[in-house]
Amino acid sequence: MGVEQMVGKYSIEVTSNYTRYFLTVERNITVIQGRSATGKSELIRLLTSYETDGISSGVIVRSDVPIHVVDSRQWEILIQSYSKCIIFIDETADFVKSEDFARLVQKNNNYFVIVNRDPLKQLSYSIEEIYGFRVSHESQKYHGAYRVYNELYHLYHLTPGSSIAPTKVITEDTNSGFTFFQKLFNEKCIAAGGKSRVVDKLDELDSGEDVLLIVDGAAFGSEIARVIRYLYNHQMNCAVYAPESFEYLLLRAGFVSVSKKMLEETYNYADSARYISWEDFYTSVLIRESQGTVYRYSKQRLNSAYLSDASVTKVKREIPPQIKV
Repeated sequence: MGVEQMVGKYSIEVTSNYTRYFLTVERNITVIQGRSATGKSELIRLLTSYETDGISSGVIVRSDVPIHVVDSRQWEILIQSYSKCIIFIDETADFVKSEDFARLVQKNNNYFVIVNRDPLKQLSYSIEEIYGFRVSHESQKYHGAYRVYNELYHLYHLTPGSSIAPTKVITEDTNSGFTFFQKLFNEKCIAAGGKSRVVDKLDELDSGEDVLLIVDGAAFGSEIARVIRYLYNHQMNCAVYAPESFEYLLLRAGFVSVSKKMLEETYNYADSARYISWEDFYTSVLIRESQGTVYRYSKQRLNSAYLSDASVTKVKREIPPQIKV
């Protein structure tokens, strides 16, 4: 018998006599960040109390799937014993930074909500799933989750209403995405050679460049804080364009036939037991659906059919109008 699927979008509400939390999770990894005294550890404490003592703890937890808190005690055994659950882990648990934990999380049929102020470089998680807690102005008791990196057409570090005509374009990797964007932007386009090398590549540029950085948003969560901090510190005129992935753009452009619902509600399709991230899911779908067609896809080497003028035009329609090509 195969491993059960873990898909879906889940709202979690945690309430006690003096506080209330609300969070929605829809991917295999969600990260909660924020400064001290913003309520992160208190959330873990309430969930732990409820798991230990149930209703008698004075805590009410509303969720459509079971919730567990895992600390440093026998964490590996506990995680392996759970199925189709949401597992919360506090920042005091050092194992979240280990390679053993990274291997265990990959293709696991649980969702993980990790409280941690530091980037988790060994994990693949989305820019869109990094949250903080905002305390309601009306009631100091209410903690609503908000995205740390708010999006405007998935464009970051642009003033609302502004645009960018890049003199230099950096892509995260050297694979098919780079080949396409090099066709689109010509000699302006260079490759960073991996997400961990993006800041190094930015540092090589002249301060007067107008830079467009293109990354796979579905798996760039561990690096986005470092990039944004670099841009602010160096006052670089740079916009970060973070679509889910290059494969996601190709699927949206309609090179193969997939349902619009699958792209809009990916949380109902991207089984965490099969896919490391939504980037992995989109790549798998595109490879599968393009088999036997002129658009047969390979992540390592881009099919020339995607580089025709007509194909480039189709993808350009999916790029935000603030980016001047």
